[in-house]
Amino acid sequence: MKTIQSDLNEKLLQQEFSFTFENENLQLKKCQEIAQNFVELENGIAVLSDLQNNRSYVYSGKLADALGIFQEESTQEIESIWEEELFAKLNAEDVLQKHLLELQFFQFIKTIPFEEHKDYCVVSRLRIADNLNQKALLHKMFYFTNANDKNVELALCLYHFDFLNSSLHHGMIINTANSSVIHQTEDGNSAFLSVREKEILKMIQDGKRSKEIAELLFISINTVNRHRQNILEKLRVGNMTEACVMAAKLRWI
Repeated sequence: MKTIQSDLNEKLLQQEFSFTFENENLQLKKCQEIAQNFVELENGIAVLSDLQNNRSYVYSGKLADALGIFQEESTQEIESIWEEELFAKLNAEDVLQKHLLELQFFQFIKTIPFEEHKDYCVVSRLRIADNLNQKALLHKMFYFTNANDKNVELALCLYHFDFLNSSLHHGMIINTANSSVIHQTEDGNSAFLSVREKEILKMIQDGKRSKEIAELLFISINTVNRHRQNILEKLRVGNMTEACVMAAKLRWI
Protein backbone atom coordinates (compact mmCIF):
# COMPACT_ATOMS: atom_id res chain seq x y z
CA MET A 1 0.00 0.00 0.00
CA LYS A 2 1.36 3.40 -0.95
CA THR A 3 1.98 6.02 1.72
CA ILE A 4 0.36 9.43 1.89
CA GLN A 5 3.74 10.92 0.91
CA SER A 6 3.84 8.69 -2.18
CA ASP A 7 0.34 9.78 -3.18
CA LEU A 8 1.27 13.43 -2.77
CA ASN A 9 4.56 12.91 -4.59
CA GLU A 10 2.74 11.48 -7.62
CA LYS A 11 0.17 14.28 -7.74
CA LEU A 12 2.81 16.99 -7.48
CA LEU A 13 5.38 15.58 -9.89
CA GLN A 14 3.05 14.10 -12.53
CA GLN A 15 1.24 17.32 -13.39
CA GLU A 16 1.22 18.21 -17.08
CA PHE A 17 3.50 21.23 -16.95
CA SER A 18 3.78 23.65 -19.84
CA PHE A 19 7.32 24.98 -20.11
CA THR A 20 7.54 28.78 -20.19
CA PHE A 21 11.13 29.20 -19.05
CA GLU A 22 11.22 32.97 -18.57
CA ASN A 23 8.13 33.18 -16.32
CA GLU A 24 9.15 30.10 -14.37
CA ASN A 25 12.62 31.49 -13.76
CA LEU A 26 11.18 34.79 -12.51
CA GLN A 27 8.87 33.05 -10.07
CA LEU A 28 11.69 30.77 -8.88
CA LYS A 29 13.99 33.73 -8.21
CA LYS A 30 11.22 35.60 -6.38
CA CYS A 31 10.54 32.60 -4.14
CA GLN A 32 14.26 32.09 -3.51
CA GLU A 33 14.46 35.67 -2.26
CA ILE A 34 11.47 35.09 0.02
CA ALA A 35 13.12 31.94 1.41
CA GLN A 36 16.43 33.69 2.06
CA ASN A 37 14.76 36.68 3.73
CA PHE A 38 12.71 34.39 5.98
CA VAL A 39 15.80 32.52 7.16
CA GLU A 40 17.68 35.73 7.90
CA LEU A 41 14.73 37.20 9.81
CA GLU A 42 13.45 34.11 11.66
CA ASN A 43 16.62 31.99 12.03
CA GLY A 44 14.49 29.21 10.57
CA ILE A 45 14.69 26.74 7.72
CA ALA A 46 13.14 27.35 4.30
CA VAL A 47 12.70 24.62 1.70
CA LEU A 48 11.74 25.67 -1.82
CA SER A 49 10.73 22.69 -3.95
CA ASP A 50 10.81 22.87 -7.75
CA LEU A 51 8.13 20.36 -8.76
CA GLN A 52 8.90 20.43 -12.48
CA ASN A 53 12.50 19.36 -11.91
CA ASN A 54 12.08 17.30 -8.72
CA ARG A 55 14.63 19.26 -6.70
CA SER A 56 14.68 21.52 -3.66
CA TYR A 57 16.66 24.49 -2.43
CA VAL A 58 17.27 24.39 1.33
CA TYR A 59 18.10 27.60 3.21
CA SER A 60 19.30 27.01 6.77
CA GLY A 61 19.32 29.39 9.70
CA LYS A 62 20.25 28.73 13.32
CA LEU A 63 17.33 26.31 13.67
CA ALA A 64 19.29 23.87 11.52
CA ASP A 65 22.24 24.14 13.91
CA ALA A 66 19.97 23.46 16.88
CA LEU A 67 18.63 20.32 15.19
CA GLY A 68 22.02 19.24 13.84
CA ILE A 69 20.87 19.09 10.21
CA PHE A 70 21.84 20.65 6.86
CA GLN A 71 25.31 21.36 8.21
CA GLU A 72 27.28 21.32 4.94
CA GLU A 73 26.25 24.78 3.72
CA SER A 74 23.72 27.47 4.61
CA THR A 75 22.20 26.96 1.15
CA GLN A 76 21.95 23.48 -0.36
CA GLU A 77 20.34 21.92 -3.40
CA ILE A 78 18.92 18.41 -3.03
CA GLU A 79 17.60 16.07 -5.72
CA SER A 80 14.19 15.60 -4.14
CA ILE A 81 11.13 17.63 -3.19
CA TRP A 82 11.26 16.15 0.34
CA GLU A 83 13.39 17.43 3.20
CA GLU A 84 13.92 13.96 4.69
CA GLU A 85 16.83 15.09 6.86
CA LEU A 86 14.43 17.39 8.70
CA PHE A 87 11.54 14.90 8.78
CA ALA A 88 13.82 12.42 10.58
CA LYS A 89 14.01 14.85 13.51
CA LEU A 90 10.22 15.17 13.83
CA ASN A 91 7.40 13.10 15.27
CA ALA A 92 6.49 10.58 12.54
CA GLU A 93 2.72 10.90 13.12
CA ASP A 94 2.94 14.70 12.84
CA VAL A 95 4.82 14.41 9.54
CA LEU A 96 2.14 12.02 8.26
CA GLN A 97 -0.60 14.49 9.19
CA LYS A 98 1.40 17.27 7.51
CA HIS A 99 1.53 15.31 4.27
CA LEU A 100 -2.19 14.52 4.47
CA LEU A 101 -2.99 18.20 4.94
CA GLU A 102 -0.77 19.13 1.99
CA LEU A 103 -2.52 16.53 -0.17
CA GLN A 104 -5.88 18.01 0.79
CA PHE A 105 -4.50 21.49 0.10
CA PHE A 106 -3.35 20.43 -3.37
CA GLN A 107 -6.82 19.08 -4.14
CA PHE A 108 -8.50 22.17 -2.68
CA ILE A 109 -6.41 24.73 -4.56
CA LYS A 110 -7.47 23.19 -7.87
CA THR A 111 -11.08 24.16 -7.07
CA ILE A 112 -10.56 27.91 -6.54
CA PRO A 113 -9.79 30.73 -9.01
CA PHE A 114 -6.13 31.06 -9.97
CA GLU A 115 -6.00 34.66 -8.73
CA GLU A 116 -6.80 33.48 -5.18
CA HIS A 117 -4.15 30.76 -4.94
CA LYS A 118 -1.60 33.07 -3.30
CA ASP A 119 -4.02 33.80 -0.44
CA TYR A 120 -3.96 30.26 0.97
CA CYS A 121 -1.44 28.24 2.92
CA VAL A 122 -1.08 25.26 5.25
CA VAL A 123 -0.05 25.73 8.88
CA SER A 124 1.12 22.74 10.94
CA ARG A 125 2.58 22.19 14.39
CA LEU A 126 5.29 19.51 14.29
CA ARG A 127 6.69 18.06 17.48
CA ILE A 128 10.42 17.37 17.67
CA ALA A 129 10.95 13.63 18.18
CA ASP A 130 12.40 12.29 21.45
CA ASN A 131 12.37 15.75 23.02
CA LEU A 132 11.73 15.79 26.78
CA ASN A 133 10.98 19.52 26.74
CA GLN A 134 8.16 18.94 24.22
CA LYS A 135 9.58 21.48 21.80
CA ALA A 136 7.88 21.82 18.43
CA LEU A 137 8.20 23.63 15.11
CA LEU A 138 5.64 25.74 13.33
CA HIS A 139 5.46 25.03 9.61
CA LYS A 140 3.83 27.07 6.85
CA MET A 141 3.57 25.88 3.27
CA PHE A 142 2.58 27.85 0.18
CA TYR A 143 1.92 26.53 -3.33
CA PHE A 144 2.89 28.73 -6.27
CA THR A 145 1.04 28.02 -9.48
CA ASN A 146 1.90 28.62 -13.13
CA ALA A 147 -0.22 31.32 -14.77
CA ASN A 148 -0.41 29.38 -18.05
CA ASP A 149 -1.41 25.86 -17.05
CA LYS A 150 -2.58 26.65 -13.45
CA ASN A 151 -0.43 23.77 -12.16
CA VAL A 152 1.48 23.96 -8.91
CA GLU A 153 5.13 24.45 -9.92
CA LEU A 154 6.74 25.50 -6.62
CA ALA A 155 6.14 24.68 -2.96
CA LEU A 156 7.68 26.80 -0.22
CA CYS A 157 7.96 25.36 3.31
CA LEU A 158 8.95 27.66 6.19
CA TYR A 159 9.96 26.26 9.59
CA HIS A 160 10.74 27.95 12.90
CA PHE A 161 10.42 27.14 16.60
CA ASP A 162 6.92 27.22 18.10
CA PHE A 163 7.63 29.79 20.80
CA LEU A 164 4.06 29.75 22.13
CA ASN A 165 4.20 25.97 22.51
CA SER A 166 0.47 25.68 21.88
CA SER A 167 -1.07 22.39 20.79
CA LEU A 168 -4.59 23.76 20.22
CA HIS A 169 -4.46 23.03 16.49
CA HIS A 170 -2.43 20.30 14.86
CA GLY A 171 -2.84 21.82 11.42
CA MET A 172 -5.09 23.82 9.15
CA ILE A 173 -5.57 25.28 5.69
CA ILE A 174 -6.12 29.03 6.02
CA ASN A 175 -6.91 32.07 3.91
CA THR A 176 -4.29 34.64 4.88
CA ALA A 177 -6.31 37.46 3.27
CA ASN A 178 -9.38 37.16 5.50
CA SER A 179 -8.26 34.80 8.33
CA SER A 180 -10.82 32.13 7.47
CA VAL A 181 -10.01 28.49 8.27
CA ILE A 182 -10.81 26.29 5.28
CA HIS A 183 -9.95 22.98 6.88
CA GLN A 184 -8.67 22.07 10.31
CA THR A 185 -7.41 18.91 11.94
CA GLU A 186 -7.94 18.39 15.63
CA ASP A 187 -5.17 17.34 18.00
CA GLY A 188 -4.22 13.81 17.04
CA ASN A 189 -7.13 13.78 14.54
CA SER A 190 -9.11 11.72 17.05
CA ALA A 191 -12.29 13.46 15.95
CA PHE A 192 -11.43 14.16 12.33
CA LEU A 193 -14.05 11.59 11.32
CA SER A 194 -16.99 10.94 13.63
CA VAL A 195 -17.56 7.49 15.14
CA ARG A 196 -20.48 6.97 12.74
CA GLU A 197 -18.43 8.07 9.73
CA LYS A 198 -15.66 5.63 10.65
CA GLU A 199 -18.24 2.89 11.14
CA ILE A 200 -19.75 3.50 7.71
CA LEU A 201 -16.34 3.80 6.08
CA LYS A 202 -15.32 0.43 7.56
CA MET A 203 -18.49 -1.16 6.19
CA ILE A 204 -17.79 0.32 2.76
CA GLN A 205 -14.26 -1.07 2.97
CA ASP A 206 -15.79 -4.47 3.70
CA GLY A 207 -17.84 -4.24 0.50
CA LYS A 208 -21.24 -3.29 1.89
CA ARG A 209 -23.55 -1.05 -0.14
CA SER A 210 -25.58 1.89 1.15
CA LYS A 211 -28.83 -0.06 1.42
CA GLU A 212 -27.17 -2.82 3.44
CA ILE A 213 -25.44 -0.29 5.69
CA ALA A 214 -28.74 1.51 6.29
CA GLU A 215 -30.42 -1.74 7.32
CA LEU A 216 -27.59 -2.77 9.64
CA LEU A 217 -27.43 0.63 11.35
CA PHE A 218 -31.22 1.22 11.34
CA ILE A 219 -30.88 4.51 9.50
CA SER A 220 -32.16 5.75 6.14
CA ILE A 221 -30.24 5.48 2.88
CA ASN A 222 -30.33 9.28 2.70
CA THR A 223 -28.52 9.44 6.04
CA VAL A 224 -25.91 6.96 4.82
CA ASN A 225 -25.38 9.01 1.68
CA ARG A 226 -25.07 12.19 3.71
CA HIS A 227 -22.36 10.57 5.82
CA ARG A 228 -20.61 9.40 2.64
CA GLN A 229 -20.62 12.95 1.27
CA ASN A 230 -19.27 14.32 4.55
CA ILE A 231 -16.42 11.80 4.44
CA LEU A 232 -15.48 12.80 0.88
CA GLU A 233 -15.50 16.49 1.80
CA LYS A 234 -13.44 15.99 4.96
CA LEU A 235 -10.80 13.86 3.25
CA ARG A 236 -10.99 15.88 0.01
CA VAL A 237 -10.96 12.77 -2.16
CA GLY A 238 -12.95 11.93 -5.27
CA ASN A 239 -14.57 8.64 -4.28
CA MET A 240 -15.08 6.22 -1.41
CA THR A 241 -12.32 3.89 -2.58
CA GLU A 242 -9.80 6.69 -2.15
CA ALA A 243 -11.39 7.54 1.20
CA CYS A 244 -10.98 3.96 2.43
CA VAL A 245 -7.36 3.84 1.30
CA MET A 246 -6.52 7.11 3.02
CA ALA A 247 -8.33 6.22 6.25
CA ALA A 248 -6.60 2.84 6.34
CA LYS A 249 -3.18 4.44 5.91
CA LEU A 250 -3.92 6.70 8.87
CA ARG A 251 -5.21 3.72 10.88
CA TRP A 252 -8.61 5.30 11.38
CA ILE A 253 -10.38 2.11 10.23
